[in-house]
Amino acid sequence: MYLAAFCSIFGGILLFCALRVWRLRKSRNPCGLPYPPRPKPKFLVGNLGDIPRGNNEWLEYMRMSEELGADIVYYQVLGKNILVLNSFQAANDLLDKRSAVFSDRPRLPLLKELKGWDWNLLVMSYHEGFATHRRLVQQSFQPSVVTKDHHPVMQREVLVLLRNLLEQPIDFVPHLKRMAGAIIMMVTYGYEVAPKDDKFVRLAEEIRDLGSKTPSLSALVDFMPALKYLPTWFPGASFHRLARHSTKLSTMMREAPFQMVKERLANGTAQPSLVSSLLDRAVSGEDIDDALIKNCGGVVYSAGADTTASALTNAMLALMRYPDVQERAHRELDQVIGRDRLPAFEDRSKLPYIGALLKEVLRWKVVTPLGVPHCTTQDEVYRGTFIPERTIVIANLHAMLHDKTIYEDPDRFEPERHLLQEDDSASDSFRMSFGFGRRICPGRYFAEDSIWLALASILQVFQISKLVDATGRPIDTHVTWTSGLVSNASPFTCNITTRFPGAESLLVDVD
Repeated sequence: MYLAAFCSIFGGILLFCALRVWRLRKSRNPCGLPYPPRPKPKFLVGNLGDIPRGNNEWLEYMRMSEELGADIVYYQVLGKNILVLNSFQAANDLLDKRSAVFSDRPRLPLLKELKGWDWNLLVMSYHEGFATHRRLVQQSFQPSVVTKDHHPVMQREVLVLLRNLLEQPIDFVPHLKRMAGAIIMMVTYGYEVAPKDDKFVRLAEEIRDLGSKTPSLSALVDFMPALKYLPTWFPGASFHRLARHSTKLSTMMREAPFQMVKERLANGTAQPSLVSSLLDRAVSGEDIDDALIKNCGGVVYSAGADTTASALTNAMLALMRYPDVQERAHRELDQVIGRDRLPAFEDRSKLPYIGALLKEVLRWKVVTPLGVPHCTTQDEVYRGTFIPERTIVIANLHAMLHDKTIYEDPDRFEPERHLLQEDDSASDSFRMSFGFGRRICPGRYFAEDSIWLALASILQVFQISKLVDATGRPIDTHVTWTSGLVSNASPFTCNITTRFPGAESLLVDVD
């Protein structure tokens, strides 16, 4: 059995090499133009050795860009063409202005074929129903809908967050995750999250933790899809077991809350939500089936909470490290709001520094540093270079938001830069943080509002500072950030206290 399996694998490798040589010949540049700047490729494997290894690949892409003296980097790996965009100008030129060509998704065999996430709008190709799914999701997150239907949910859950921070400040990250999950679950399914250890919040955590596990061969599956046929006993092929578990969790994510809403609609106890609204429209005769509704609910559930919690965690770190920033924010709140109430959405235009602080949070540590890969649908020419059809395009958001030609001292947390600069697209972290072209995040207005209210409210009530040692000296914390679609900060601790006498009185119900 082992001999047969080995022969099969060896034969597959030989076949791949033959196909690789054939593809190289077939894909020769038809117009004779050079490819974009790239490291020197090697025979057969191309730029396999140039793929960033370890964490924080966005930093490696920036280094490659500097070495090549170009804001775009191109390389070929095992028959795949990859283009990394390291500047807003390049991303705007291609992903925005040529979005008809640069907005598809690559095949992603590991995520979509092995892990069972092909239903997810974030990775869905045009031919997989992207337009229909996006239209339904976007309808529920237009600015007018967010203001009318979702702001009350945000206000209620931010108040719960503040109470949790008051009672158990040491557990601030779980509190942030609970708040983000609670808002998403109420908006999507009309479900009120339990105060602690909620089953749906726990499911999202399990999915996130599973996604961070990357066995040795898993990273190559997207470049060599034939590897997905390796037997589970083959060294490094444990990704099969993880993929099966991921498929199970993916199914649970869509099925369990969807069935809950259907049951509540049947017995008349359902709360208004995205899913209940779509089910009502389906009953009214609109061409919307259960699978489509499950997918729309699932993508909001899976994507919204994690990014919000990550951004707010980064904000807590910045406030702890930069007390001068926090002091200025406190002064603005005192001048505009006073100390007898919490901030409201109506105050947003009168709190420019809080708005600048939020922009800087999203710029300083962008939550999705490389976004989700795009893919070209046809050959293109850009700046006199040739970009082949089906090229995978990666937008290095971190590089764009740390561009020294736009942001002075980009590694420093400095909200003032957003007050001094003109609010153009090239410097607007709101604009870049949520993607480009037809793939821009449909929930960006919702995300901005929920993060702003949470941040302004935390600043109104609390002082965030470093812990101190036995001698009273502040304890510095070393924080790293994970790789993956969403980049999360490693665990850190901080001191969270009320910032003025009677601040806790702001957390009583005013219904």
